[in-house]
Amino acid sequence: MFHLHHHDIRPIGPEDAAALFVVQAAIEPVDAGGMLEWVGELEERLESGGLAWVVVRGRKLAGYAAIDPVPGLPGVYDLSGGIVPAWRGQGLGTRLLRHVQDAAGPAGARYLSCRVDSLGVGTARFLLGRDFYIEHEECLLELADLASLPPVPESPAADLLTMPAERAATEFCRVYNESFAGRPWSQPYSEAEVAALLVNPEDLLFAVVDGRAVGVVWHEVLTDGRGRVEPLGIVPQHQGQGLGRRLLLAALHDLQRHGAGVLEIGVWRDNRVALNLYRSLGFQERDNWYFVACDVVGRTED
Repeated sequence: MFHLHHHDIRPIGPEDAAALFVVQAAIEPVDAGGMLEWVGELEERLESGGLAWVVVRGRKLAGYAAIDPVPGLPGVYDLSGGIVPAWRGQGLGTRLLRHVQDAAGPAGARYLSCRVDSLGVGTARFLLGRDFYIEHEECLLELADLASLPPVPESPAADLLTMPAERAATEFCRVYNESFAGRPWSQPYSEAEVAALLVNPEDLLFAVVDGRAVGVVWHEVLTDGRGRVEPLGIVPQHQGQGLGRRLLLAALHDLQRHGAGVLEIGVWRDNRVALNLYRSLGFQERDNWYFVACDVVGRTED
């Protein structure tokens, strides 16, 4: 019986790029024309603090695994990868995962997290049988009937306005942190991240009371014409007063005016307040997915 040796798992090298894309295409269908883009994204992930390893069988790559630090969540690393179907069932995936778990701690990871579309098959079953647990569920809500949007209410009193790019980034980070501090779904942004992601300063709409921003919604029209809203935050002192509903409706009407055909919002399943707000405006669930996680520190060794 063939036994996998430690030297059969190694960090990826520049020479692996093309072969690694073939591996990814075998694990999950990928458009062949997107090879350069996929490889470029992987290189960016590695340059941003990510790590990746390959499983080598003879001269062929049988699989790979990558971990990337999640922005705003110190110590949390996103896990991706897999084993080529032809090589599954031989213990390669388990050996590779154990190697990654052992290497993740010294790299600064405290948790590994992986998004899965279903809990009953494939990646989820594999990970849940190897130290991982269900961390949380997220869902995507959609609103297609924009003609039925309620008008923007006049109360509670607040000025709804946009800001110049630099100030918008600063105020967004402050309001976000105040709104979501201590919440499981908090994933803080840095001002540099906001500046890099913000296409138009007008995509950030603020609720201002007595000259101070107390709420914010990030809304934008995507290249395919869909309108997206995320996140929406109100500081604790102004929650429960209807300001979130007013701010959200203002953003939705703005997206409609800019030609959005369908509106979408992502939300944690456990965020019942947000879910109830969105559903009250006609949003319906279109998709859902899960994140499974593993505690790197304190993991039981085999």
